[in-house]
Amino acid sequence: MKKTNNNYITRMLLSYLPILFLTVSVLVFIFFAIINELNVRNALQANKVTTEYTANMIDSSLKSIDMDSRKMIQNSAELLHFLDSAPDRTLEYEVSNVLSGLMVQYSFIDSVYLYQAKDGKVLDQSTIRPLEEFPDRGFVLESLEKPIAGNWTAPRSKGGERNPDAEAKVISLVRKIPLDSGSLGCIIINVRVSALDKFIDQLIDRKVTQAQIYDAAGRPFFQEEKLEQGMNADTVSDYTGWTYRTGIKGGRLFSFLLQGGVMWVMLGLGAIAFAIGSTFYVTRRSYKPIEAILHRIDRFSSAVKASDLKENKNEFAFIDQAIEKLITNNMAFQEKQQEHMVIRRQQFLQSLLSGDYEADGGMWEPERQHFGLSDGHFIAALLEIDHYVQFALKYNQKDQSLFKFVVSSVASEIAEQRQMRVVVEWIAKNQLVLLLISGSAVDLEHRMLQLSEQIRSWIEEHLEFTVTIGIGTASDDAGDICRSFEAAEEAVGHKVTLGINQIIDAVEVKEKPAGEWFVYLQMIQAAVRHFRLSEPEWTGVFGRLFREMAVHRLPKDDVERLLHYLIFQTERELDGWLPEIVNAWEARTKPELLEVLGKRDTLGELESGFRSAFMQLSELIAELGQSRKHNSLMKEIRDYVAEHFTDPNLSLTLLSDRFQVNPKYLSQLFKEEIGENFSDFVIALRVEFAKRLLRETSDTVQDISAKTGYATAISFNRIFKKVVGVSPGQYRESVQTTGQMEEYGSDAKDGG
Repeated sequence: MKKTNNNYITRMLLSYLPILFLTVSVLVFIFFAIINELNVRNALQANKVTTEYTANMIDSSLKSIDMDSRKMIQNSAELLHFLDSAPDRTLEYEVSNVLSGLMVQYSFIDSVYLYQAKDGKVLDQSTIRPLEEFPDRGFVLESLEKPIAGNWTAPRSKGGERNPDAEAKVISLVRKIPLDSGSLGCIIINVRVSALDKFIDQLIDRKVTQAQIYDAAGRPFFQEEKLEQGMNADTVSDYTGWTYRTGIKGGRLFSFLLQGGVMWVMLGLGAIAFAIGSTFYVTRRSYKPIEAILHRIDRFSSAVKASDLKENKNEFAFIDQAIEKLITNNMAFQEKQQEHMVIRRQQFLQSLLSGDYEADGGMWEPERQHFGLSDGHFIAALLEIDHYVQFALKYNQKDQSLFKFVVSSVASEIAEQRQMRVVVEWIAKNQLVLLLISGSAVDLEHRMLQLSEQIRSWIEEHLEFTVTIGIGTASDDAGDICRSFEAAEEAVGHKVTLGINQIIDAVEVKEKPAGEWFVYLQMIQAAVRHFRLSEPEWTGVFGRLFREMAVHRLPKDDVERLLHYLIFQTERELDGWLPEIVNAWEARTKPELLEVLGKRDTLGELESGFRSAFMQLSELIAELGQSRKHNSLMKEIRDYVAEHFTDPNLSLTLLSDRFQVNPKYLSQLFKEEIGENFSDFVIALRVEFAKRLLRETSDTVQDISAKTGYATAISFNRIFKKVVGVSPGQYRESVQTTGQMEEYGSDAKDGG
């Protein structure tokens, strides 16, 4: 074994040293051969690019000033009129503003003069005066003597003893008016040289780069800086004829770094020696754990598979074969085990939903423990993709699988965020089962309703299809999960008449004589709507709800389902309203209502507890309403809308004009003060009025749509079905076949 160890160390050293030596050699060669050459070239190229960029930027700015001055000469009627007419103070002021506008447009410009040949006067941004009194008259006269105006001049000092800026150097542009003759005068534009210097500061870093501009005669623009030879780049402007030059500072240090000489060679050799010594040390230290493994492999191979070791003189071949075989066998075992577990769990879930669980529940004990079915309470929901035929035609099989994976993942993630234990599984091409498992039966149906509504709304908002979710009944035994699933399946089946893209509770579709459940749900919705709007009629509808339950002697389970629906409907109405109200509901009212449901036995006690909790919340709503700044205004607007909601022209714009309130702010006030959008508020009033007409009159749907403020019956039918769940014709038929609806309709009319 000792011989094998020595061979291994030798192989490692022979493997590492050539690579190390080659790497270090390449680095040294790159450092001494390439860096010295390429860095200089790159520096020169960078200087060249910087110089060209600086020249282009300055030339572009000067060309823009030149172009705009030409346009002003050709297009400014005030300027031409000023040069060709008698003195006029108003015209002088207007032309002065034109010159000032040019200065404002270009921060480079120091001053602009306008010489009037007719009167021999000069107009600048402050005043007009004779040429003899103008400080820069020498340059003006010199410019007038030139037959052809050139481009920008070399740096010059503005003349005149009375000129406070006489020492400030400028470059000037002279354009005669008109451009071809100059018979009317000329315009002179001065750009301060210091402004060009500051502009260059923005283009380069003065800490590492220096720059200079030379005119055609080779005179520098700025204070002379000696640029080191060999590191400079020049560019001559085709427009001005100036020479732009940039160079790198610190050239001596740069040269020192590039000319390392013998010192760099010694450092390179030292680095190589250090790398070789480090390689020996690291190799020896790294070999110790491998040596221990080899001792174990040696004992194992001599006892079990000595023939393999003899055939493979390389000791690592045996290790590689053993590890590869172990990994392969382990992966195969895990894959089979995972497939077996997935299939078992799917079969177990099918047995739960089909009702076969009780017959052979003993064989499913591992699955029972996995899903946590030993002790708990359960409720099932069934999610079904709407218009599945169109869904299957629109998307290929791969996209369908992707969408289904997204839906199941979203359902699991939302349940996890709500800290709910939910089993999610596709049981058909268009159906996903949701099984909520909880250790407490309190508020089980309500939690499933909230979960389902959040899943439905997320799918509606983010995907291009919708789903309908049916909620089953709660069960306290795993063997009754099948009944909860059957109830959810039956609820989903009612989407044919109730509509798609909604939550259908088994309570809502449960068969009751004389349309009893429909009446209760309508009463709950009306009571919650009046309560949310702070209308006192809610107490009357609230009392009637409990009286109806008492008259029909509903069992406790039915009463609890209806009151859970009341809690759910109230929470949905309050969602997104004032934060104070929502916080009070979550922190006090809702827990109090759930506590009443758990502790009160008689219907009278339940009514008393619910009424007390709702009255406290109502007082808080009224108190906040009185304290809000625009409460009286919104009450006046709400009364106006309630009186004119049948007007087809009723809109936020109309209300804005009438009450002198910004439409956007008025929409915000509606949301804050009333708790819903303006359009939703008007739709609710119109739908209630239409329901009353459908119950009490024989008017056609067309006439009713006109009376409620809709221009077409199509719009009316669509909105009515979206709010009520059925079409106007179906609603009228249900009223005619349900005597109790007529009685409730009159009460709702009196209350609303």
